[in-house]
Amino acid sequence: MAHAPGCGGALVVWLLIGLTPSQAAAPDPVPAPPPPAFRAPYVPKSDTEVLQQVPAESDPTVRVMKALRAALDLAPDSLPAADQLARAYIDFGREIGDAHYAGYAEAVLKPWLARSQPPAVVLVDDAVILQFRHQFSEARDQLKRALAEDATNAQAWLTLATIDMVQGDYSSASHDCSQVGGRGNPGLGIACVGNLRSYLGQAEQSQMLLGQLAGTSPTAASYNSWIQGLLAETCERLGDWPQAEDHYRKALALTPGDNYLQVGYADFLLDRNRPEEVLTLLRDSSQSDTAFLRLALAKAALRSPDLPRYVWMMGARFEALAQRGSDYFGREQVRFALYLQHDPDTALDLAQRNWQVQRAPWDIRVLLESALAAKQPRAANDVIEFVHRTRLQDPVIAALIHQIDGQPKDTAGAAR
Repeated sequence: MAHAPGCGGALVVWLLIGLTPSQAAAPDPVPAPPPPAFRAPYVPKSDTEVLQQVPAESDPTVRVMKALRAALDLAPDSLPAADQLARAYIDFGREIGDAHYAGYAEAVLKPWLARSQPPAVVLVDDAVILQFRHQFSEARDQLKRALAEDATNAQAWLTLATIDMVQGDYSSASHDCSQVGGRGNPGLGIACVGNLRSYLGQAEQSQMLLGQLAGTSPTAASYNSWIQGLLAETCERLGDWPQAEDHYRKALALTPGDNYLQVGYADFLLDRNRPEEVLTLLRDSSQSDTAFLRLALAKAALRSPDLPRYVWMMGARFEALAQRGSDYFGREQVRFALYLQHDPDTALDLAQRNWQVQRAPWDIRVLLESALAAKQPRAANDVIEFVHRTRLQDPVIAALIHQIDGQPKDTAGAAR
C-alpha cells in the first residue's frame, strides 16, 4: 500500500495493490558551511559518469506496463484497460519515487476526464495523481465528484482520509476512516483509524490497533509491509527506536525496493548518525528525488569530497520542478536549503509556505528546525499551538519546542 511522497504517514492505499509509508525525517548533523562554489553548476569529469539511473527495459514491472499499454492500444475505449494501466503507472512511480509516471497516468486518463461525466474510478485515479502533486484542493474536488457518483467507493474515502491527515484536519479524517471501514473494508478502516490516532496523542492505541493487523494477510507482502511501515512510524512517535528499526527492517524485507520505506528508514538512520548505511541503502535509488536528497545529506554528514556534485544535482532537480510549475517536495526543499545550502532564512520562508499546504509531523519538524536556525522563534507560534491542540506525541518535536521555549521572544523574531 502506498503513501504520497512526504505525506508524514498519511494513508493512500489501493484496495488490491499495496504501497508504503513516507516517514518524517529527524534533524541532521550540520557540517561547516560550504564555499560558494557549491552553488555553481557541476560539470561531469567524463562521459562515463552516471548522473541518474532509469528503470531497465528488463524490469518485470516495466514489461507488465508495456503489456498493459499494448492492451489499451488494442482497446482504447476499455475503461478497465485504462484504469489498470493508469494504476500501474501510479504504483510504479510511487515505488521508485519518479514523478514522471504520474504524468504518464494522467495522459491515460485524459480522454475519460474530458467526458461530461467521468467514471468514478477515473476521478479517484486522477485525485491520487493530484494528491501526489500536493494539489489537495483539486484532489478533493475530484473525490467529491466520485463519491457523488458512488458513495460506496472505499478507495475514494481512503484517499480523502489521506489528504485530511496530511493537512491536519483530523476530525474530517476520522469521518473518512469510518466510511472506509463501513464500506466492506474493516481491515483498512482499522489501519486508517490506527494511523490517525498516532497523530492525536494516542500512539499507544495506534500501536495496538496496527499490531492486530500485522501478518494478517499471509499472501499480500505489500499489505503487510504497509502495516509494518505504519508501526515503524508509530514507534517513532513513542520514541521506541529499537522497535521502530525492527519494523522498518521487516517492511523492507517484504518490499525491498519501495522508495518510501527506503526514504523513511534513511531518515531514521541519519537521525542515528549512521550515514554510511544510508549510502548502502539508497545506492540503487538515485532516480528518486527524495532518495537523492538523503544521499546528499549522508554525503554531507560524512564530509564526502563528492558532495558538491550531489548538492548541485539536487538543486537542479528542484529547479526543473519549479520550471514545470511543480512544488511537490516542500519539506525536502526546506531541508535542502537548511542543511545543504546553509540558508536558514530561505529555509524558514519555504517552511512557512509549506505549512499553508501540509501539516503532517514532518512539516512541523522542518518549520521548528528552520525557526531555530534562523533565530526566529516566534515564527513557530502557530505550529507549536497546533502541536499542543492536537496533542501530537513525538520526542524530536517535543525537544525542538523545548529549545524554542528557551529562546528570547523579541519582536524581531515575529513570524513573517
